Amino acid sequence: MKFKEFMKALDGALKHVYLLSGEETFYIDKAREKILSKLQTTRENLIVLDCSEKIPLADVISTIDTAPFFIPQNVVLVKNAPYFSAESKADRLEPILQNMLDTNYVIFVAKSIDKRKKLYKIIDKVGAILEAEPLRPWQIDDWLNDKLKSIGKNMYTEARRYFSERVAILPEISLWYLENEFDKIALNVAGKEITVADLQKNLLEPPEVSNFAVTDAIDAKRPKAAVKILRTQIRGDKTFMIALSVLINHVRKLIRGKYFLKCGIRGDNFAKKLEMHPYIAQKFEKTVASYPEKVLENIYLELADADFNLKTGRAGEEILERIVIKLCLRSS
Repeated sequence: MKFKEFMKALDGALKHVYLLSGEETFYIDKAREKILSKLQTTRENLIVLDCSEKIPLADVISTIDTAPFFIPQNVVLVKNAPYFSAESKADRLEPILQNMLDTNYVIFVAKSIDKRKKLYKIIDKVGAILEAEPLRPWQIDDWLNDKLKSIGKNMYTEARRYFSERVAILPEISLWYLENEFDKIALNVAGKEITVADLQKNLLEPPEVSNFAVTDAIDAKRPKAAVKILRTQIRGDKTFMIALSVLINHVRKLIRGKYFLKCGIRGDNFAKKLEMHPYIAQKFEKTVASYPEKVLENIYLELADADFNLKTGRAGEEILERIVIKLCLRSS
């Protein structure tokens, strides 16, 4: 189950077995907190086992299957559980989870899972499974709406657009980070509405720290700013390869966008094709239109040459500066 469905299901009858899987720790932490709260878990009846400490499977089974003494129930939290990966052999867990004691509950937390495993299928049948996958920029609206509701604030079109643009350039979305930033905004903004100015003052790091700040400057036709940001990013051995990768991916996306526009794909369909948030896609359509197709094709070939020359030591970072300037000027 996805997060919202999983959390809603927790309002009903509790299961004796839970699997919290995936890489988004925000969702996993929230789900774990709610399960423990619903079970009225105390220090006395919560047992935490961290499998990163190489705990034998026999000890895990014994802990899960032991009846509580002098307390009404046992709750076992198994962190970093390795039993759901393709390589794991944990068949001995299967009968235990199928026949849990009425007084016992277990919560497994695992990043790596294989849905083909019998153990996974057993939990899916007798318990509940959370799939906590990282959010993509175009999926942020549900989280944002829930967060705004919880802090009693509103954000309208321009502020939402600004927020979406800032999220889109982050190397990865950290919901815990955003959660803390919006809590800070709630304290600093007196009224009900969060404006663009409020976000600029309180939210996120300056865009110059992002790997994608250089592409923002390129799309805005700001060659001096783009070159300055590029030079800031290229520090230390082989960091030019990160900048090169960002440029290659950006030009590839521009070429794809050009193709979709030629096919008559616009609006929401354009956003879906490029896996972008609609706000960002709307702006990106205009950006794509500003690039001549031939320029993008020629520069893409230049980037391929730059890749070879940089890796073989035949060129320095100046080759990237020239490409950045050409992109800004829309010339090849």
